[in-house]
Amino acid sequence: MVREYTAEEKEKLESNPYTLKVSKNKFYVTVKFKEDFWIRYQAGVSPRKIIKDFGYDLSLFTQKQIDGIVQKIRKQALSGNGFTEGENRDRRPGIKAPEQTDSPQTMFQMQAELMYLRQEVEFLKKIIAADNSKKKR
Repeated sequence: MVREYTAEEKEKLESNPYTLKVSKNKFYVTVKFKEDFWIRYQAGVSPRKIIKDFGYDLSLFTQKQIDGIVQKIRKQALSGNGFTEGENRDRRPGIKAPEQTDSPQTMFQMQAELMYLRQEVEFLKKIIAADNSKKKR
């Protein structure tokens, strides 16, 4: 069963500048929310803390909803097409990330590459630590 927001909950959500729209059982955020969320998420801040820091009451969200927000934002960020807002955006043109004139890469491509490189560095650290532990034996 889908959870429905009460009038009071809708009012709380709608009063936040990051909120685009609230229907009886759906919550939509702005492109600005997604951009700011993605930057902080890439910096290692937890989704719950980000949402709380953005002025939302965490009691209004289930863990499943928070996970869904993260998945949608990650998918849009890594798509290279920029963030969109509203529903059924796959059929409409998205809001493109601004191109940098001095670089062919978009901000989102650079963030994706940074995330990949961080993972690669962590992997290399583990390999070195394993090799060092073998040498100590």
